[in-house]
Amino acid sequence: MADGSHKKITMSTKRLSTYDKLFDKYFDKDIIKAGTKYEILAAMVLKHLIDAGKVIHDIKLIGESTVKHQIDVYFEDNGTNRRILIECKDFDISEDSVGLGIIRDFSAVVDDIQPDEAFVFTCNDFTRDANKFAKHKGIKLAILREFRDEDMEGRIQKINLRFHILDATTPNVETAIEETHNPKIKQDLEAEQLSMTYLGKEQPLYLNTPNGRFQFNAYVEKIWNEYPRDTEGPVVLKHKLEDTTIEVANRGGVPILGLILRFEVIHDIEIQEIVSDKVAELIVTGFQNEDVIIFDQDIERFEIEGTTGEIIKK
Repeated sequence: MADGSHKKITMSTKRLSTYDKLFDKYFDKDIIKAGTKYEILAAMVLKHLIDAGKVIHDIKLIGESTVKHQIDVYFEDNGTNRRILIECKDFDISEDSVGLGIIRDFSAVVDDIQPDEAFVFTCNDFTRDANKFAKHKGIKLAILREFRDEDMEGRIQKINLRFHILDATTPNVETAIEETHNPKIKQDLEAEQLSMTYLGKEQPLYLNTPNGRFQFNAYVEKIWNEYPRDTEGPVVLKHKLEDTTIEVANRGGVPILGLILRFEVIHDIEIQEIVSDKVAELIVTGFQNEDVIIFDQDIERFEIEGTTGEIIKK
């Protein structure tokens, strides 16, 4: 400046409430008016709790007096004509309680519009006189505030599932065949390019029993599965066969006296922890019979329609 003087430039930063910050976490909207973001969150909570009707933020309604009243949150169910009015007060920064004056002013609006229910939502509490007057006027008072760590007390945070696992190792199988029949079995296996060291379920080795013809592995697996797992430790299971032959493909069977299965029964304990990945953001007290936790996904699934103010699903 010509006279050499200087002006001091100061910059002020608007303090955001907890609910301004929570709103900004999920939505990119340029809203300046204080308390508006809390009102929209309240509208979304109402839509989450009562999904059957229409929820609108910031609407003007005409009462019996023909005067227009600004309503923070309005619910209407066209099917039942049920209507709810909600007045919202974000006193997070001031930490004030909602006083008698606010309830008295809102009661005049309620008397003029005559909804089925009327609520006042705040993030703190209500004065004694506000409580008394609201009760007299039939206005319900609810707390909608941030979720805190102490709110988890008495609630299930995680579930530990304890599994007692009873299992058994894959059996080693020995066949009881008279030695005189071994050459034929060996010759037939070689002809089919099979090995007794490893047999799969698809390979043509069969047991011809009085009850039918069974693939060898499938028969062994059935015996193994039916063995009780109550006692832990090594098992030698002798399975007697009568009037049964063992046959490779269709090359003719030879008598088999039984099977010997060797395996081990194993007992183990597995603990699985189930923890929800949902983030608790808000809690509502006084709107329903029990406190209701509002999670991140309950907020994320809604948006506000720009021209009507209606809360709609994304």
